Amino acid sequence: MRLLILGTGWMAQEHARRFSAIEGVDIVGAVDVDPARVGEFADSFDIPNRFTGLEEALAWGEFDAVANVTPDRIHHPTTMALIAAGKPVLCEKPLAENFGKATEMAD
Repeated sequence: MRLLILGTGWMAQEHARRFSAIEGVDIVGAVDVDPARVGEFADSFDIPNRFTGLEEALAWGEFDAVANVTPDRIHHPTTMALIAAGKPVLCEKPLAENFGKATEMAD
């Protein structure tokens, strides 16, 4: 599985460590709005592709699934964009800020 990590904060580092340990999982891209932060993150985990926007990563498209490790308030819009693009999403908890958004994401 070619995995994209969306968000590069502290929890994303843990996701990168854990996913890297799974045979058959290759982390192929990272996304963060901060160019320096995504660069440091990608360098730390030998991730070959880095993006400063989800739209840019979706245009590239060379990934099979996404670990959404963005701030809670960003889960809904980013997950919905990924689902619309046909990409499976593994979303960090909590799923959304409220039940309505979480239900929309799950449906």
